[in-house]
Amino acid sequence: MSDQNSDAENFFSDLSDDSTSQSQTTSSINQRSSVSTSSSHISKKVGYDMVLDLIKSISETSEEANEEIKNKIQNDCKEISKVLKTIKEEILVKTTKLQNEKNQIKVDSETKLKKYRKKSKKKENEFKEVAHLKEELFRENTRLRKKLKEYISDEQVKEVAKNIQQFWINHINVAKTRQTLEEKKNLVKRESLHLKWFFNKRHQFETVLFHSRDKLTLKADTPKEIGGHGTAPTPIEMIAFSIGSQFCHTFVNICSFRGLKLKELYVESIIQTNMKRILGIEENEPLVTMIKITLACKTDAKKSKVIQACKDAEKICPMIHFIKGTIHCKTDVSEKKPMKFQSRSENNKHILNNIYLKNLKKYHRKIKKQGIKAELTSSVVHGAWDCTSNLKTSQFKAIINYSKRESDIWETDTLPEFGGTFNAPTNFQMFLAGLGSCYMSQIALAATMNNVKLDELCLDCSLDVDYAKFITENVELDENKNNQCFDNLDFKFKILSNCDSKLLKKIEKQGANKCLGIFISRNSVPISVNIHVNEKLDEKYLLDSKKESCDIM
Repeated sequence: MSDQNSDAENFFSDLSDDSTSQSQTTSSINQRSSVSTSSSHISKKVGYDMVLDLIKSISETSEEANEEIKNKIQNDCKEISKVLKTIKEEILVKTTKLQNEKNQIKVDSETKLKKYRKKSKKKENEFKEVAHLKEELFRENTRLRKKLKEYISDEQVKEVAKNIQQFWINHINVAKTRQTLEEKKNLVKRESLHLKWFFNKRHQFETVLFHSRDKLTLKADTPKEIGGHGTAPTPIEMIAFSIGSQFCHTFVNICSFRGLKLKELYVESIIQTNMKRILGIEENEPLVTMIKITLACKTDAKKSKVIQACKDAEKICPMIHFIKGTIHCKTDVSEKKPMKFQSRSENNKHILNNIYLKNLKKYHRKIKKQGIKAELTSSVVHGAWDCTSNLKTSQFKAIINYSKRESDIWETDTLPEFGGTFNAPTNFQMFLAGLGSCYMSQIALAATMNNVKLDELCLDCSLDVDYAKFITENVELDENKNNQCFDNLDFKFKILSNCDSKLLKKIEKQGANKCLGIFISRNSVPISVNIHVNEKLDEKYLLDSKKESCDIM
């Protein structure tokens, strides 16, 4: 029992010790909590004070900034108000000026209206006076006619009226041409042109023709078979066009002098060439085998008189004399060698001097194989003469179809002193351009066939034309008389190449030997001229010209 009591006492003593320790711990915790609460109160007070100080400082700075901003805004407003005042003053000044100008314009317009009214009144009075004078003239004319009837019958008056020629006949000023012929001045005119061969364009050469209205850039190209592009009419077509237009001009000129009025006039000109001679296969054969001119006209005049006019035109036409006779031709070649030779065919071996070698060789083989059966090529041109007296249009027009879809319209007109209006280039300008382009094409072709590369090819050509030999009323010619209208046909070439001078002379000779214009000027070529008066146009030759005339006339 004693042992049990001792154990109980120990147990309760331990409990008391534990309770005392717990009380001590709680007291210590309470002390710590009190200290922490006091420190937290202190820190809160300090933070609040700092925030208040910051707010005060911010409010003070914001007030200062607001004052500065207010001052700036006030200053800006003052400046803006000053600027607005100046602008208003300027606007007022300008408005006053505009009002003054308006008032001045009103005053001027009123004064002008007054002057115009005065002038109109004067003109009205003048018109009245003119009308009164016309009435008096009419009365005097009637009185004179009555007196004339006593001396001259009505039939005689009609005959005199028929014999009086009009001012313009068949689009030709007859009075002006007669005046120039009566003055007996030197009627020799010199035509000159500059032609250039192109190496990098789709056409081979071009020239510029000047007339009264503007200038015409005339382009030409050779057919694809001979190595060209086929993008422009050929030089032979240009020569055929000039031959047809010039023959039309001489024929119409004779008809106008004789008082034969034409309603419609169409022409077809054909040049038949031998390609063997051009390609150098046959040197002895003629280059041009035949030239044919066919006219078709509609008129109320007698058929015999019109046919006689055509025969007389054949006698004095300058193109006919050029084809049948001979003319002095001079050729000069100035050669220069380039400092640095650059081949133009390095990029494309099939092209040399803007000529396609493949097409040229192919066509050369074809003509060579055919031999005697090789057909002659014909260049055909159809044109129409404007028989009306419309001074705004040119005298002669033709449509040259050089492909299925593309065509060019060529026009010619004569000089004013010879009865024209010069609204287009003259026939001789076109003829000279055709001769020069044909000569250049043959030189380029000869250089290509000799495998010579050209860097530059230019031509200055000139021709003297004597108008007095074909613009005349009296077509009475002696057989021994020189009726050649052309003289001093000069060609001056400028060739830039790296070849020898001997080879260059050889090329020039080959080009002259194959040139159509040079051949015609040196040899007599057979030519035929036909005319159809008031007949149905032959479909074989003149169907195209009828279609063209619908667009032209």
